[in-house]
Amino acid sequence: MSKRIISLFWCLICAAVASRTKHSPISIAARQANGAVAASVFLRRAYHSSAVLNGWVYIDGGEFSYSSGSGIVYQYSNTLLSIDLSKDWTNTSLALHSTSKPSGAPNLRDGGIWVDDKNQILYTGFAGTNPIFGNGASYAQGLWSFAPDGTGGATWQNLNSTADGRFTNQARTYGGQVASGGGSGFLLGGNSNINNNANFQGLPGGLVVYDYSSKKATSATTTSSLPTTQPGGQDGGILYVPSFGHHGILVSMGGSSLGGQNGGPVGSSSSLTPFTSVRVYDPGNQKWYDQMTSGDAPKPRLQFCLAGVESNNRTYELLVYGGWAGELGSAAVSYDEAFVLTLPGFRWIKADYPARHPRYGLTCNAAGGGQVLTIGGVDPTQNMSASADAYEAVFGTPDPFVQGLAVFDLGSLAWKDAYVSKPAAYVSAPQIQKYYNANGRTPDGGFDSTDLKTLFSVENFGASNNSGRTRYSNTGAIAGGVVGGVAAVAAISALAIFFRRARSRRNARRTIEVPFPVSPRPQGLEQALKNEKPQSPQSPAAALPPPHVFELAAPTESEAGGAHELSGASRVRYELA
Repeated sequence: MSKRIISLFWCLICAAVASRTKHSPISIAARQANGAVAASVFLRRAYHSSAVLNGWVYIDGGEFSYSSGSGIVYQYSNTLLSIDLSKDWTNTSLALHSTSKPSGAPNLRDGGIWVDDKNQILYTGFAGTNPIFGNGASYAQGLWSFAPDGTGGATWQNLNSTADGRFTNQARTYGGQVASGGGSGFLLGGNSNINNNANFQGLPGGLVVYDYSSKKATSATTTSSLPTTQPGGQDGGILYVPSFGHHGILVSMGGSSLGGQNGGPVGSSSSLTPFTSVRVYDPGNQKWYDQMTSGDAPKPRLQFCLAGVESNNRTYELLVYGGWAGELGSAAVSYDEAFVLTLPGFRWIKADYPARHPRYGLTCNAAGGGQVLTIGGVDPTQNMSASADAYEAVFGTPDPFVQGLAVFDLGSLAWKDAYVSKPAAYVSAPQIQKYYNANGRTPDGGFDSTDLKTLFSVENFGASNNSGRTRYSNTGAIAGGVVGGVAAVAAISALAIFFRRARSRRNARRTIEVPFPVSPRPQGLEQALKNEKPQSPQSPAAALPPPHVFELAAPTESEAGGAHELSGASRVRYELA
């Protein structure tokens, strides 16, 4: 049965791609859009890239939706958005900065941003694919940089005339794992761009390493120390952790693997990578290691967000939030979860809050202290059929986070009610400290190899950047137990790719008509979408929140009038007040 489902979705993907290639691209001049819209009409943002540099968060590319007087507008962003981290704000008080980009600068989805802290430059264009909303012309292969101006804008530069040939001659991938640190940018896995090749053969191999100083890109090995897992894949997460090893480390987790060892068409084999094991890369010897984890690991998923913070307890915590595994409707609600993997213990801790508002296609960034800013995400509770409108449906509901923004606090493992520009130093949560008090600085059973144990014996704590760090030696006993388990899920990645491509024959400004006016906040929109979103007793329907309601840490029930519900459930209000 699973093979038949896989084959069906592969055929649908090919058909969707073929249908797009038969039509000539239309002019994008009238279809581009400022990525910042009023909070009162904003619905969803997803598939963008974001990064932090010198006190600003930069958001580039991706797609978004908002309500107009006649329905919902689906659009792609062609401006650079930014958030000032030097000021306190809530998601109702914050005004996103939006600045124009020069002609030719790519507006991509499922891409990434590399950050060069030393030279204060960010890179883009090396990964991503064309937006589905807008039917815009393809963007040329290549590498771009933008240098922030300190006010939220930036100076852009096309680097194609001098860029490494890898960026101009090889197919751009999308959905890969992107990280920055140690003077380099990293790109692992992803899919070959299917815009011009409906028969692409699975995943490109190798870890691409771009050296900011030499301006050279090289491929590093992806051979793992254990044969049971294969580094790479699509829609997982990777993070540069400077706190361990002589050159820092990369930690990769989750996502999906396609095509097996020998490649093959998407849909021939598909599985999600379990979080009971993560992959660690040592840039110094260019070697991958597998390490088993313990504790309450996330269910396998993709398109989640990943961010990390160093604590003053000489630990490093990585947050995994959101994502999905192909389930739609009420089955997707349980993926509204936040987990923390603490290093060097490789122990999973789950945050305790009720699942209500799942999302995928989001990003998150460490924003000072223990704060992690989460940005965007679409709504998988929409129980849609395999149709061209499926891609629109997940953008069609109002985000319960105003402007799609929320703040998670690693110190308390809870959602916060505001962003604080001058937070206290990050102290790991009591649950994490309890683990180390009981086990010492060890995984729950030891490292899976002596080389990995040696790698983690070198610690670089004591500074917030890669320079001037204090190096400690930790060669004491670190012994290990294994919590295993592998979860394979067929056809998930094919389904995800289909949803991305199925929208290709639609215009960006096509609207879904609703029976009532939709300005400033669409009244009656929920009722128009109600038939596509069956409710679950486990997931209270999200009210269409007015502009000034949003509470993250403890959802409260309100009897206040003026809200239109998706069902008869009580109105749930959320705000960063």
